[in-house]
Amino acid sequence: MRHVSAHYDGEKVVLDEPVSLSMDMPLEVVIPDSTQDLKVLRSDTILASLPSLKRIWDNPRDAEYDKL
Repeated sequence: MRHVSAHYDGEKVVLDEPVSLSMDMPLEVVIPDSTQDLKVLRSDTILASLPSLKRIWDNPRDAEYDKL
């Protein structure tokens, strides 16, 4: 799963970066009610990712990079 920023141009939702999608790929669009809601959504998404990121990066092999 990935997060892609987008905006509404008055007619349609436009992705802010190029994305390769397959035909008929299911998508979910979340529309925040305010700029503050968008900030909270982004923050909460990052916080929810922390446990898995810690598992990925906190390992003996990665500890070698701590010495640099």
